[in-house]
Amino acid sequence: MLALEDITVVSLESGISAPLCTRLLGDFGAEVIKVERPGVGDVNRHWDTAVYGDSSAHVWVDRNKLSVELNLKADAGRAVFRELAAEADVIVQNYSPGVVERLGVGYEDVTEYNDDVIYLNISGYGRDGPYEDRKAYDMVMQGETGLIPMNGSPDAPAKIPLSICDINAATYGTISTLLALFHRERTGEGQELDVTMFGGILSWLGYFPHKYWHTDEIPERIGMRHHLLTPYGPHETADDQSVNFAILSEAHWELLCTDVLERPDLLEDERFETNEKRVENRGMLEPLIEDLIADYPRDYWAERLAEAGIPWGDVNELDDVLDHPQADHLDLVKEFETEDGPVPYVDTPIDSSELEFAAEPMPDLGEDTEDVLAALGYSSAEIEELRDADVI
Repeated sequence: MLALEDITVVSLESGISAPLCTRLLGDFGAEVIKVERPGVGDVNRHWDTAVYGDSSAHVWVDRNKLSVELNLKADAGRAVFRELAAEADVIVQNYSPGVVERLGVGYEDVTEYNDDVIYLNISGYGRDGPYEDRKAYDMVMQGETGLIPMNGSPDAPAKIPLSICDINAATYGTISTLLALFHRERTGEGQELDVTMFGGILSWLGYFPHKYWHTDEIPERIGMRHHLLTPYGPHETADDQSVNFAILSEAHWELLCTDVLERPDLLEDERFETNEKRVENRGMLEPLIEDLIADYPRDYWAERLAEAGIPWGDVNELDDVLDHPQADHLDLVKEFETEDGPVPYVDTPIDSSELEFAAEPMPDLGEDTEDVLAALGYSSAEIEELRDADVI
């Protein structure tokens, strides 16, 4: 069964954060109706033409959805939206600040005719406060939340290549929606939800705020090393490959010194006797470890690390990851059949003994407009009138 097969989601979405959130809900079985601007659609449709002319971002975040073109600036378009929203269990929106209120499609408007609706707002900073009017995209938020200054090499900061702030908001948006659905199941009550990219990323800053609050430490950029642990990270081997290993405990440190590096003398060095001291003296320790690893090829170290039980792995390029034996074993890469040809995609990474997950390809712009309107009771003539009036 599909966990959300009886749930209808209507989404006013753009970019990545809300579209990824609703894609996850669609993966779980919800009917997701994506409302798009006629003739234009979501901005994510236009970022490249990598997949038979479709955007790679659109393919990523818009599977398991119906696309309805609807002009919300027109009275007739808002009337259609009200009919859609009246039957919705969930509404998701991440339009620019104030837009849904100006259009008359915000939470207060919708609850006039659907009092148990769950209405999720995803925004950069929230809908009130000193930054309420600011627009936010992933790169902007990576800078605002301190990710860029702490990421990269000592010589230069760097952005995180993944849309990490969008993914964060989509994840919290999905979790909050599921919580609200569970709450409604218990109480019969709908609710309004707010998820912010800013708040979400702050919640993911982990131990860094605690280090700052208690030791005044601002994280420095340390490239491929770990701020809290050492030795940790990729190390280049004699054959120009790498082994990537993690020393998380004193037991691992002892095994590394005795069984892997064959340098038990390091255990006697007071500068390295605890993880905190190793981090404090990383300028001496890490070059030493790097030089030792550089003396032998990747396979030599891989065998020794595995025998010692120390967590390790390779440093793979994207093509290696997509062809990874574990990806194949987990059946993570699947294909949609489309009119243009097969479209590979990464499947939902949840393996359930009871639940199934949806797998329908991304819709063309407005592909489902007529079917959705017909389901609402519109006749062919009425649909054509809406089209002639540029409402759909």
